[in-house]
Amino acid sequence: MKKFLMVICICLAVLTMVSSAFAEELWDWHLRGADEGLASGALPPAGLYFINDFYWLGNWKQYNGAGNYLPGESAKINGYVDVPILLWNPGICPILGATYAMAIAEPFDSSIIRAPLGPAESITGSQWGAYNTVLVPFILSWNIPCNFHVAASFAVGLNDGTTSPGDSLAAQTQIYGDRLLSQSKQNLYAWSSSDSYQFTPDIGISWLYGGWNISGEFMYTFWTKDNASDIQNGNELAMDYTLTYTVNKWTFGLGAEGQMQTNNDKGITFLGGPYGSIPNTMAENWTAGPIVGYNFGPCSLLFTYNFQVYTKNDVGGDWAMMRLVVPLGNPYDWYK
Repeated sequence: MKKFLMVICICLAVLTMVSSAFAEELWDWHLRGADEGLASGALPPAGLYFINDFYWLGNWKQYNGAGNYLPGESAKINGYVDVPILLWNPGICPILGATYAMAIAEPFDSSIIRAPLGPAESITGSQWGAYNTVLVPFILSWNIPCNFHVAASFAVGLNDGTTSPGDSLAAQTQIYGDRLLSQSKQNLYAWSSSDSYQFTPDIGISWLYGGWNISGEFMYTFWTKDNASDIQNGNELAMDYTLTYTVNKWTFGLGAEGQMQTNNDKGITFLGGPYGSIPNTMAENWTAGPIVGYNFGPCSLLFTYNFQVYTKNDVGGDWAMMRLVVPLGNPYDWYK
């Protein structure tokens, strides 16, 4: 039985607009639950793979430090994120006894934001752009006894993202004194990327047997200071979990994810005040939901839907994702 979910798709990418009163520094580095449904400890056979993740979030709202929704005060966001990825397993000799692969991703996002200006007034706008390019120079996967697989990787986010074309950073009008949420040409928008670098070590573990896939993936992200906002995002732990069963060409199961900052953001604590830790800016969110996949041979589709379970110091809500995996063959064979 073919296990088409054995691609470790390192799609670390965009998401979640928030203001500096909340913990996330403009965008989530790892799309919430983006690796649900994958065998996160394993790699596919040698070859080049194209992976496309299309991610949707609807009517996300802000939640305070107690995890309570802020009615009447909350900005809302509807967003679409597309993450094309190339993953290459060159099939070379084992490195430290592990299979080696590398990957690159270039995420794009589009969002519609509505923010209140008062009890009976609000402003709405839309934007699109590209997030920071993501490089994964190595993914190492070991097959260990009892049908277990363990993978380790390291990802780097380059500071090369863009914002909506035609929106001049110099022409921005600050909203609520926050440069992350700006108005230009009567259009409210959140920047499409963080003006910083990200570094993420990643560990994945899978148990694969008889069509079963039980996997967990754990990522820890370090951020550099955002040059535009003068805020340094707190370090963040992200976790994706998978429980699926594949029979013939169908895969069914459940997925869950969690993200939490392990320390507060750093920035100007008060207007004109000193630079330091900003209290109550540690974000946390949890979601869970069903997974359905189909193997068309050789291409595969996977659909995931997660319901919000808990959110604090962040924006949150339900989300859905569709993943396409297309094997492109082994480049070593193209010239034979």
